[in-house]
Amino acid sequence: MLIAGALHVALLLLMFFGLPFMSKKVEALPVIEAVLIDDRTGAPQPTQLEEPEVEPEPEKPDPEIQKRAEAEQARKAIAEQQRRQQAADEARERAEAERRKQDEARDKARAQEEAKRRAEQQRKAEAEAQRKAEAAAEAKRQAEAEAQRKAEEEAKRKAEEETKRKAEAEAEAKRQAEAKRKAEAEARRKAEAEARRKAAEEARRKAEEERFRQQMLAEEADRARTSAQRDWAARIIAKVRPNWQRSATGGQDFSCRVQVNLLPDGTVTSARVLESCGSALIDQSVVNAYLKSSPLPLPSEPSAFERELITTFEP
Repeated sequence: MLIAGALHVALLLLMFFGLPFMSKKVEALPVIEAVLIDDRTGAPQPTQLEEPEVEPEPEKPDPEIQKRAEAEQARKAIAEQQRRQQAADEARERAEAERRKQDEARDKARAQEEAKRRAEQQRKAEAEAQRKAEAAAEAKRQAEAEAQRKAEEEAKRKAEEETKRKAEAEAEAKRQAEAKRKAEAEARRKAEAEARRKAAEEARRKAEEERFRQQMLAEEADRARTSAQRDWAARIIAKVRPNWQRSATGGQDFSCRVQVNLLPDGTVTSARVLESCGSALIDQSVVNAYLKSSPLPLPSEPSAFERELITTFEP
């Protein structure tokens, strides 16, 4: 609007200062008298130069024509300003779409990084659990070996004493041997029970961790699929909208839900309006737009594809 106003003022100034200059009359040039000399006689011959032709006075411009010219120039200036404004709006919309795309890519990368981090934590936890189990088994083996060594030393000592006290110590040796056997059996039973308990506890813990990991993976996959479906629906509407004939609405706005059946390659096999757009004519124009837009774009995530898709169409 500022450019159009400036052009209008410039035109008015041009008319104001230009018309008086154009309306000035051309003054007649003075008559010049001269004397011609005859080359043969040398006598002067008076003569008069021809009077120069006077250019006709220019016609004054028609005010009505000039007003129309000014209006046409102002209209062109306004149209140019509108074109530039529209181009700027389109550039801003493209920039906003690119920013949203970058945000979605960044969110996806973060989700993938988080999944990798959790998988690494799970691997480390399993490795630590295995290390602890191996350490416990080694400790048990050493304890049993130490107990066996001590038992052998004790048996040797008792055997030496038995040699000295055969008669008196025979009964006592048998009693001690039986007690030792029972004690070892009880110790083994307790050790085995403890090992089974630890193994069951470890298995339960691993199962709980695996269940939690699977649940998190399922939730992440569901979020990714939902995001991909929203993006897919937006790209479908973006392709369908240019193929829709606005003249069918008579200028009214509307919103309707449309069911579209697709082939795996995006080909539209059928389309129907679930909630009317306002009239049968508008309903048919929307259905025609979907059929004309076949094949429709496919989702970025294959898991988000559905053969029966329900979208909301707005002009």
